[in-house]
Amino acid sequence: MKTISFTVNNADDIGGEMDLRLKNGFSPQLAFVFASARQGIFEISKALKPYDICVVGSSSGGNILAENEGQVIYEYAIVITLLELDKDAFAYTITKQNDLSDHAFGLKIGNWGSEKFKKPHMIVIASGMRLNGQELVEGILDANGQDITIFGGLAGDDIRFENNYVFNGKQVIENGAIVLAFDPEKIDMHGMSTSGWVGLGKDLTITSARSNIVYSIDHAPALEVYKSYLSVNDTDLPAIGVEYPLLIKRDDNTSALRAVMGVDRKKKALIFSGTVPEDSIVSFSSSPGFEVIEYTKEKIDALYKNHPQADMILLFSCMARHLALGPVITEEISFARDKWGLPVTGLFTYGEIGTNEGNVCDFFNQAYSLVILKEK
Repeated sequence: MKTISFTVNNADDIGGEMDLRLKNGFSPQLAFVFASARQGIFEISKALKPYDICVVGSSSGGNILAENEGQVIYEYAIVITLLELDKDAFAYTITKQNDLSDHAFGLKIGNWGSEKFKKPHMIVIASGMRLNGQELVEGILDANGQDITIFGGLAGDDIRFENNYVFNGKQVIENGAIVLAFDPEKIDMHGMSTSGWVGLGKDLTITSARSNIVYSIDHAPALEVYKSYLSVNDTDLPAIGVEYPLLIKRDDNTSALRAVMGVDRKKKALIFSGTVPEDSIVSFSSSPGFEVIEYTKEKIDALYKNHPQADMILLFSCMARHLALGPVITEEISFARDKWGLPVTGLFTYGEIGTNEGNVCDFFNQAYSLVILKEK
């Protein structure tokens, strides 16, 4: 597997920069394209149409390319990574959700993957501001078994919480997913996910909820509880809620973070990026500070020790980490680059897919979800 990464400042520059790279025998079959929605996603997709390359594209909450000691985060630029690899080593699709439930949509994606390869490794990037990422992941697992490896995340939109997109060179989809399935006989895929956020204050009970919509907490309207705890106004949500997600305490002694993605002001309800079960015990949570980075480094060290060989590194990092850590976040991004001696390409997401404490694929918020790919 050979990769080339670069950035462009607008869609008009894509053609020229692509042509510069497609020389000297380099013939990529796959491209990851992460872009600010402000750049014009439809224009970006159109600029990629002339190339016979499978494009995995997503709008983002910021774009990542850690290639050298210089700039790492590109807020409003476009990050493109081209991959040259065996075309039989992967399958690729972009699909709309239409009227399917989130779980049924996950089943559809999972069944597609299992038709392509036995126990495929999958990268899934989904769009849809009301999408329940937890149910999406559970659907994929139900179609393939709990031992399948999935990484990815939810597309962003520069922290505007209006419209996010996935795209290739032919389609732009606002409610759907773009999916890669790798043949495990030809591609190794490993990764890790970590958060580091800690609980704050007393335990609370979700007293009324349906899927990823919470109506009341301790019998009070969910919106009013958030405003009271965080001492904020209506206009501060959902943005401020991303930095202070709910920490759900599960029966199996694992936990999950859920960030606010939208507000139903009429019903005083909060819309989260993943399932928040009724009767679950939760607390507010926050980043403890820069020690989060040291915890991430420990996880990266462990991954490197077990898998020191890689051809490409992908990162799906929550945009809340960027908000909480500021410029220092480049340290945890660059640590992976320095460990493997490879560029790190990725995006800031509205939710992350990766492995939990039980080594089962799960859905997260506030996570740093790192993936390494190695062609056999």
